[in-house]
Amino acid sequence: MTNDERLLFVETLAEMRELKGEMREFKEHVFSRVEKLETKESERGKEKMAVISVIIAFLALAVNFVFNFYMRGK
Repeated sequence: MTNDERLLFVETLAEMRELKGEMREFKEHVFSRVEKLETKESERGKEKMAVISVIIAFLALAVNFVFNFYMRGK
């Protein structure tokens, strides 16, 4: 193996190591983004449940008022 071939081999290995490091950083970045998205999605689900609970409570209160109004009339 000549000096030029060894130099080319060493440079290629160095570039491969650099790419490996960049890919590792990209992977960590993607995982953190996915984790944030999952957290936001679960928060949205909790918000939807809270809104649904408020609507159900309001409807129950409205039915109660209507029922009490109807019973007082009789």
